[in-house]
Amino acid sequence: MAIITINTPFNIDLEFKLATFPKRVAAWLIDMVVISAYFYGMVALLLPALNSEALGTLAGYLFIILPVMAYQLVFEIFFNGQTLGKKAIGIKIIDKEGNEPSWGQFITRWMLCLGNLFIYTVPYAMAVSPVSLIGFIFIYLPDTIVLLVTPKSQRIGDLAAGTVVIDANYVTSINETIYREIEVVDYVPMFPQVMRLTDRDINGIRNLLDTKNPGKDTGRYVQQVVQRIKQVLGLETDLEGMDLLRQLLFDYNFIAGK
Repeated sequence: MAIITINTPFNIDLEFKLATFPKRVAAWLIDMVVISAYFYGMVALLLPALNSEALGTLAGYLFIILPVMAYQLVFEIFFNGQTLGKKAIGIKIIDKEGNEPSWGQFITRWMLCLGNLFIYTVPYAMAVSPVSLIGFIFIYLPDTIVLLVTPKSQRIGDLAAGTVVIDANYVTSINETIYREIEVVDYVPMFPQVMRLTDRDINGIRNLLDTKNPGKDTGRYVQQVVQRIKQVLGLETDLEGMDLLRQLLFDYNFIAGK
């Protein structure tokens, strides 16, 4: 399986499994079905109910064309890098540094895949003339070639936006290593500010706590990490070193598990 390694702020390497080409195609097919069902359903239900040609044109743009063209972008921004197809298949978009992509990255990625803007026309093209599908093949061909030859399986939009598509299930198995069971009844977090840290930060803390036979270098590094966390979160506490990191991890697990 294709794996990429991303270095965290704590110099801990995290591994992500890249989404395979068949999975990406399967997600695309599901999205095509969803978008097409919405488009042709709305055409059949909405437009005949409007007698005015002007109203029909306006409604067509507002409730049919715009939603299907913005489907990919809206879902990826507001649903953690996943469309319905990606969610069903178990893949998602992340920043190449392991973070959640910014809106700008999502928009860049969306704008550089013209085929997805008109994906709803594929069923119509197949019904009218299968030969017309050749046009879609040419539209998607550059992306397909780039995706297959780049080391991180990135299409043109991914390269421009600095994103990758990963296997979300594999990421989940990594994030589960953050977990620490809290057995205290009515536990009250000492540092709710911990939620401002990213999963990468928390995973770095977890790895530091799991360090076996820590030496002097590790101890100095832990102190540097602790001081940095105190500065970033504005913590005022007498807890130091591993004790503070352990408390932060407990607090994070408790709040995230609510």
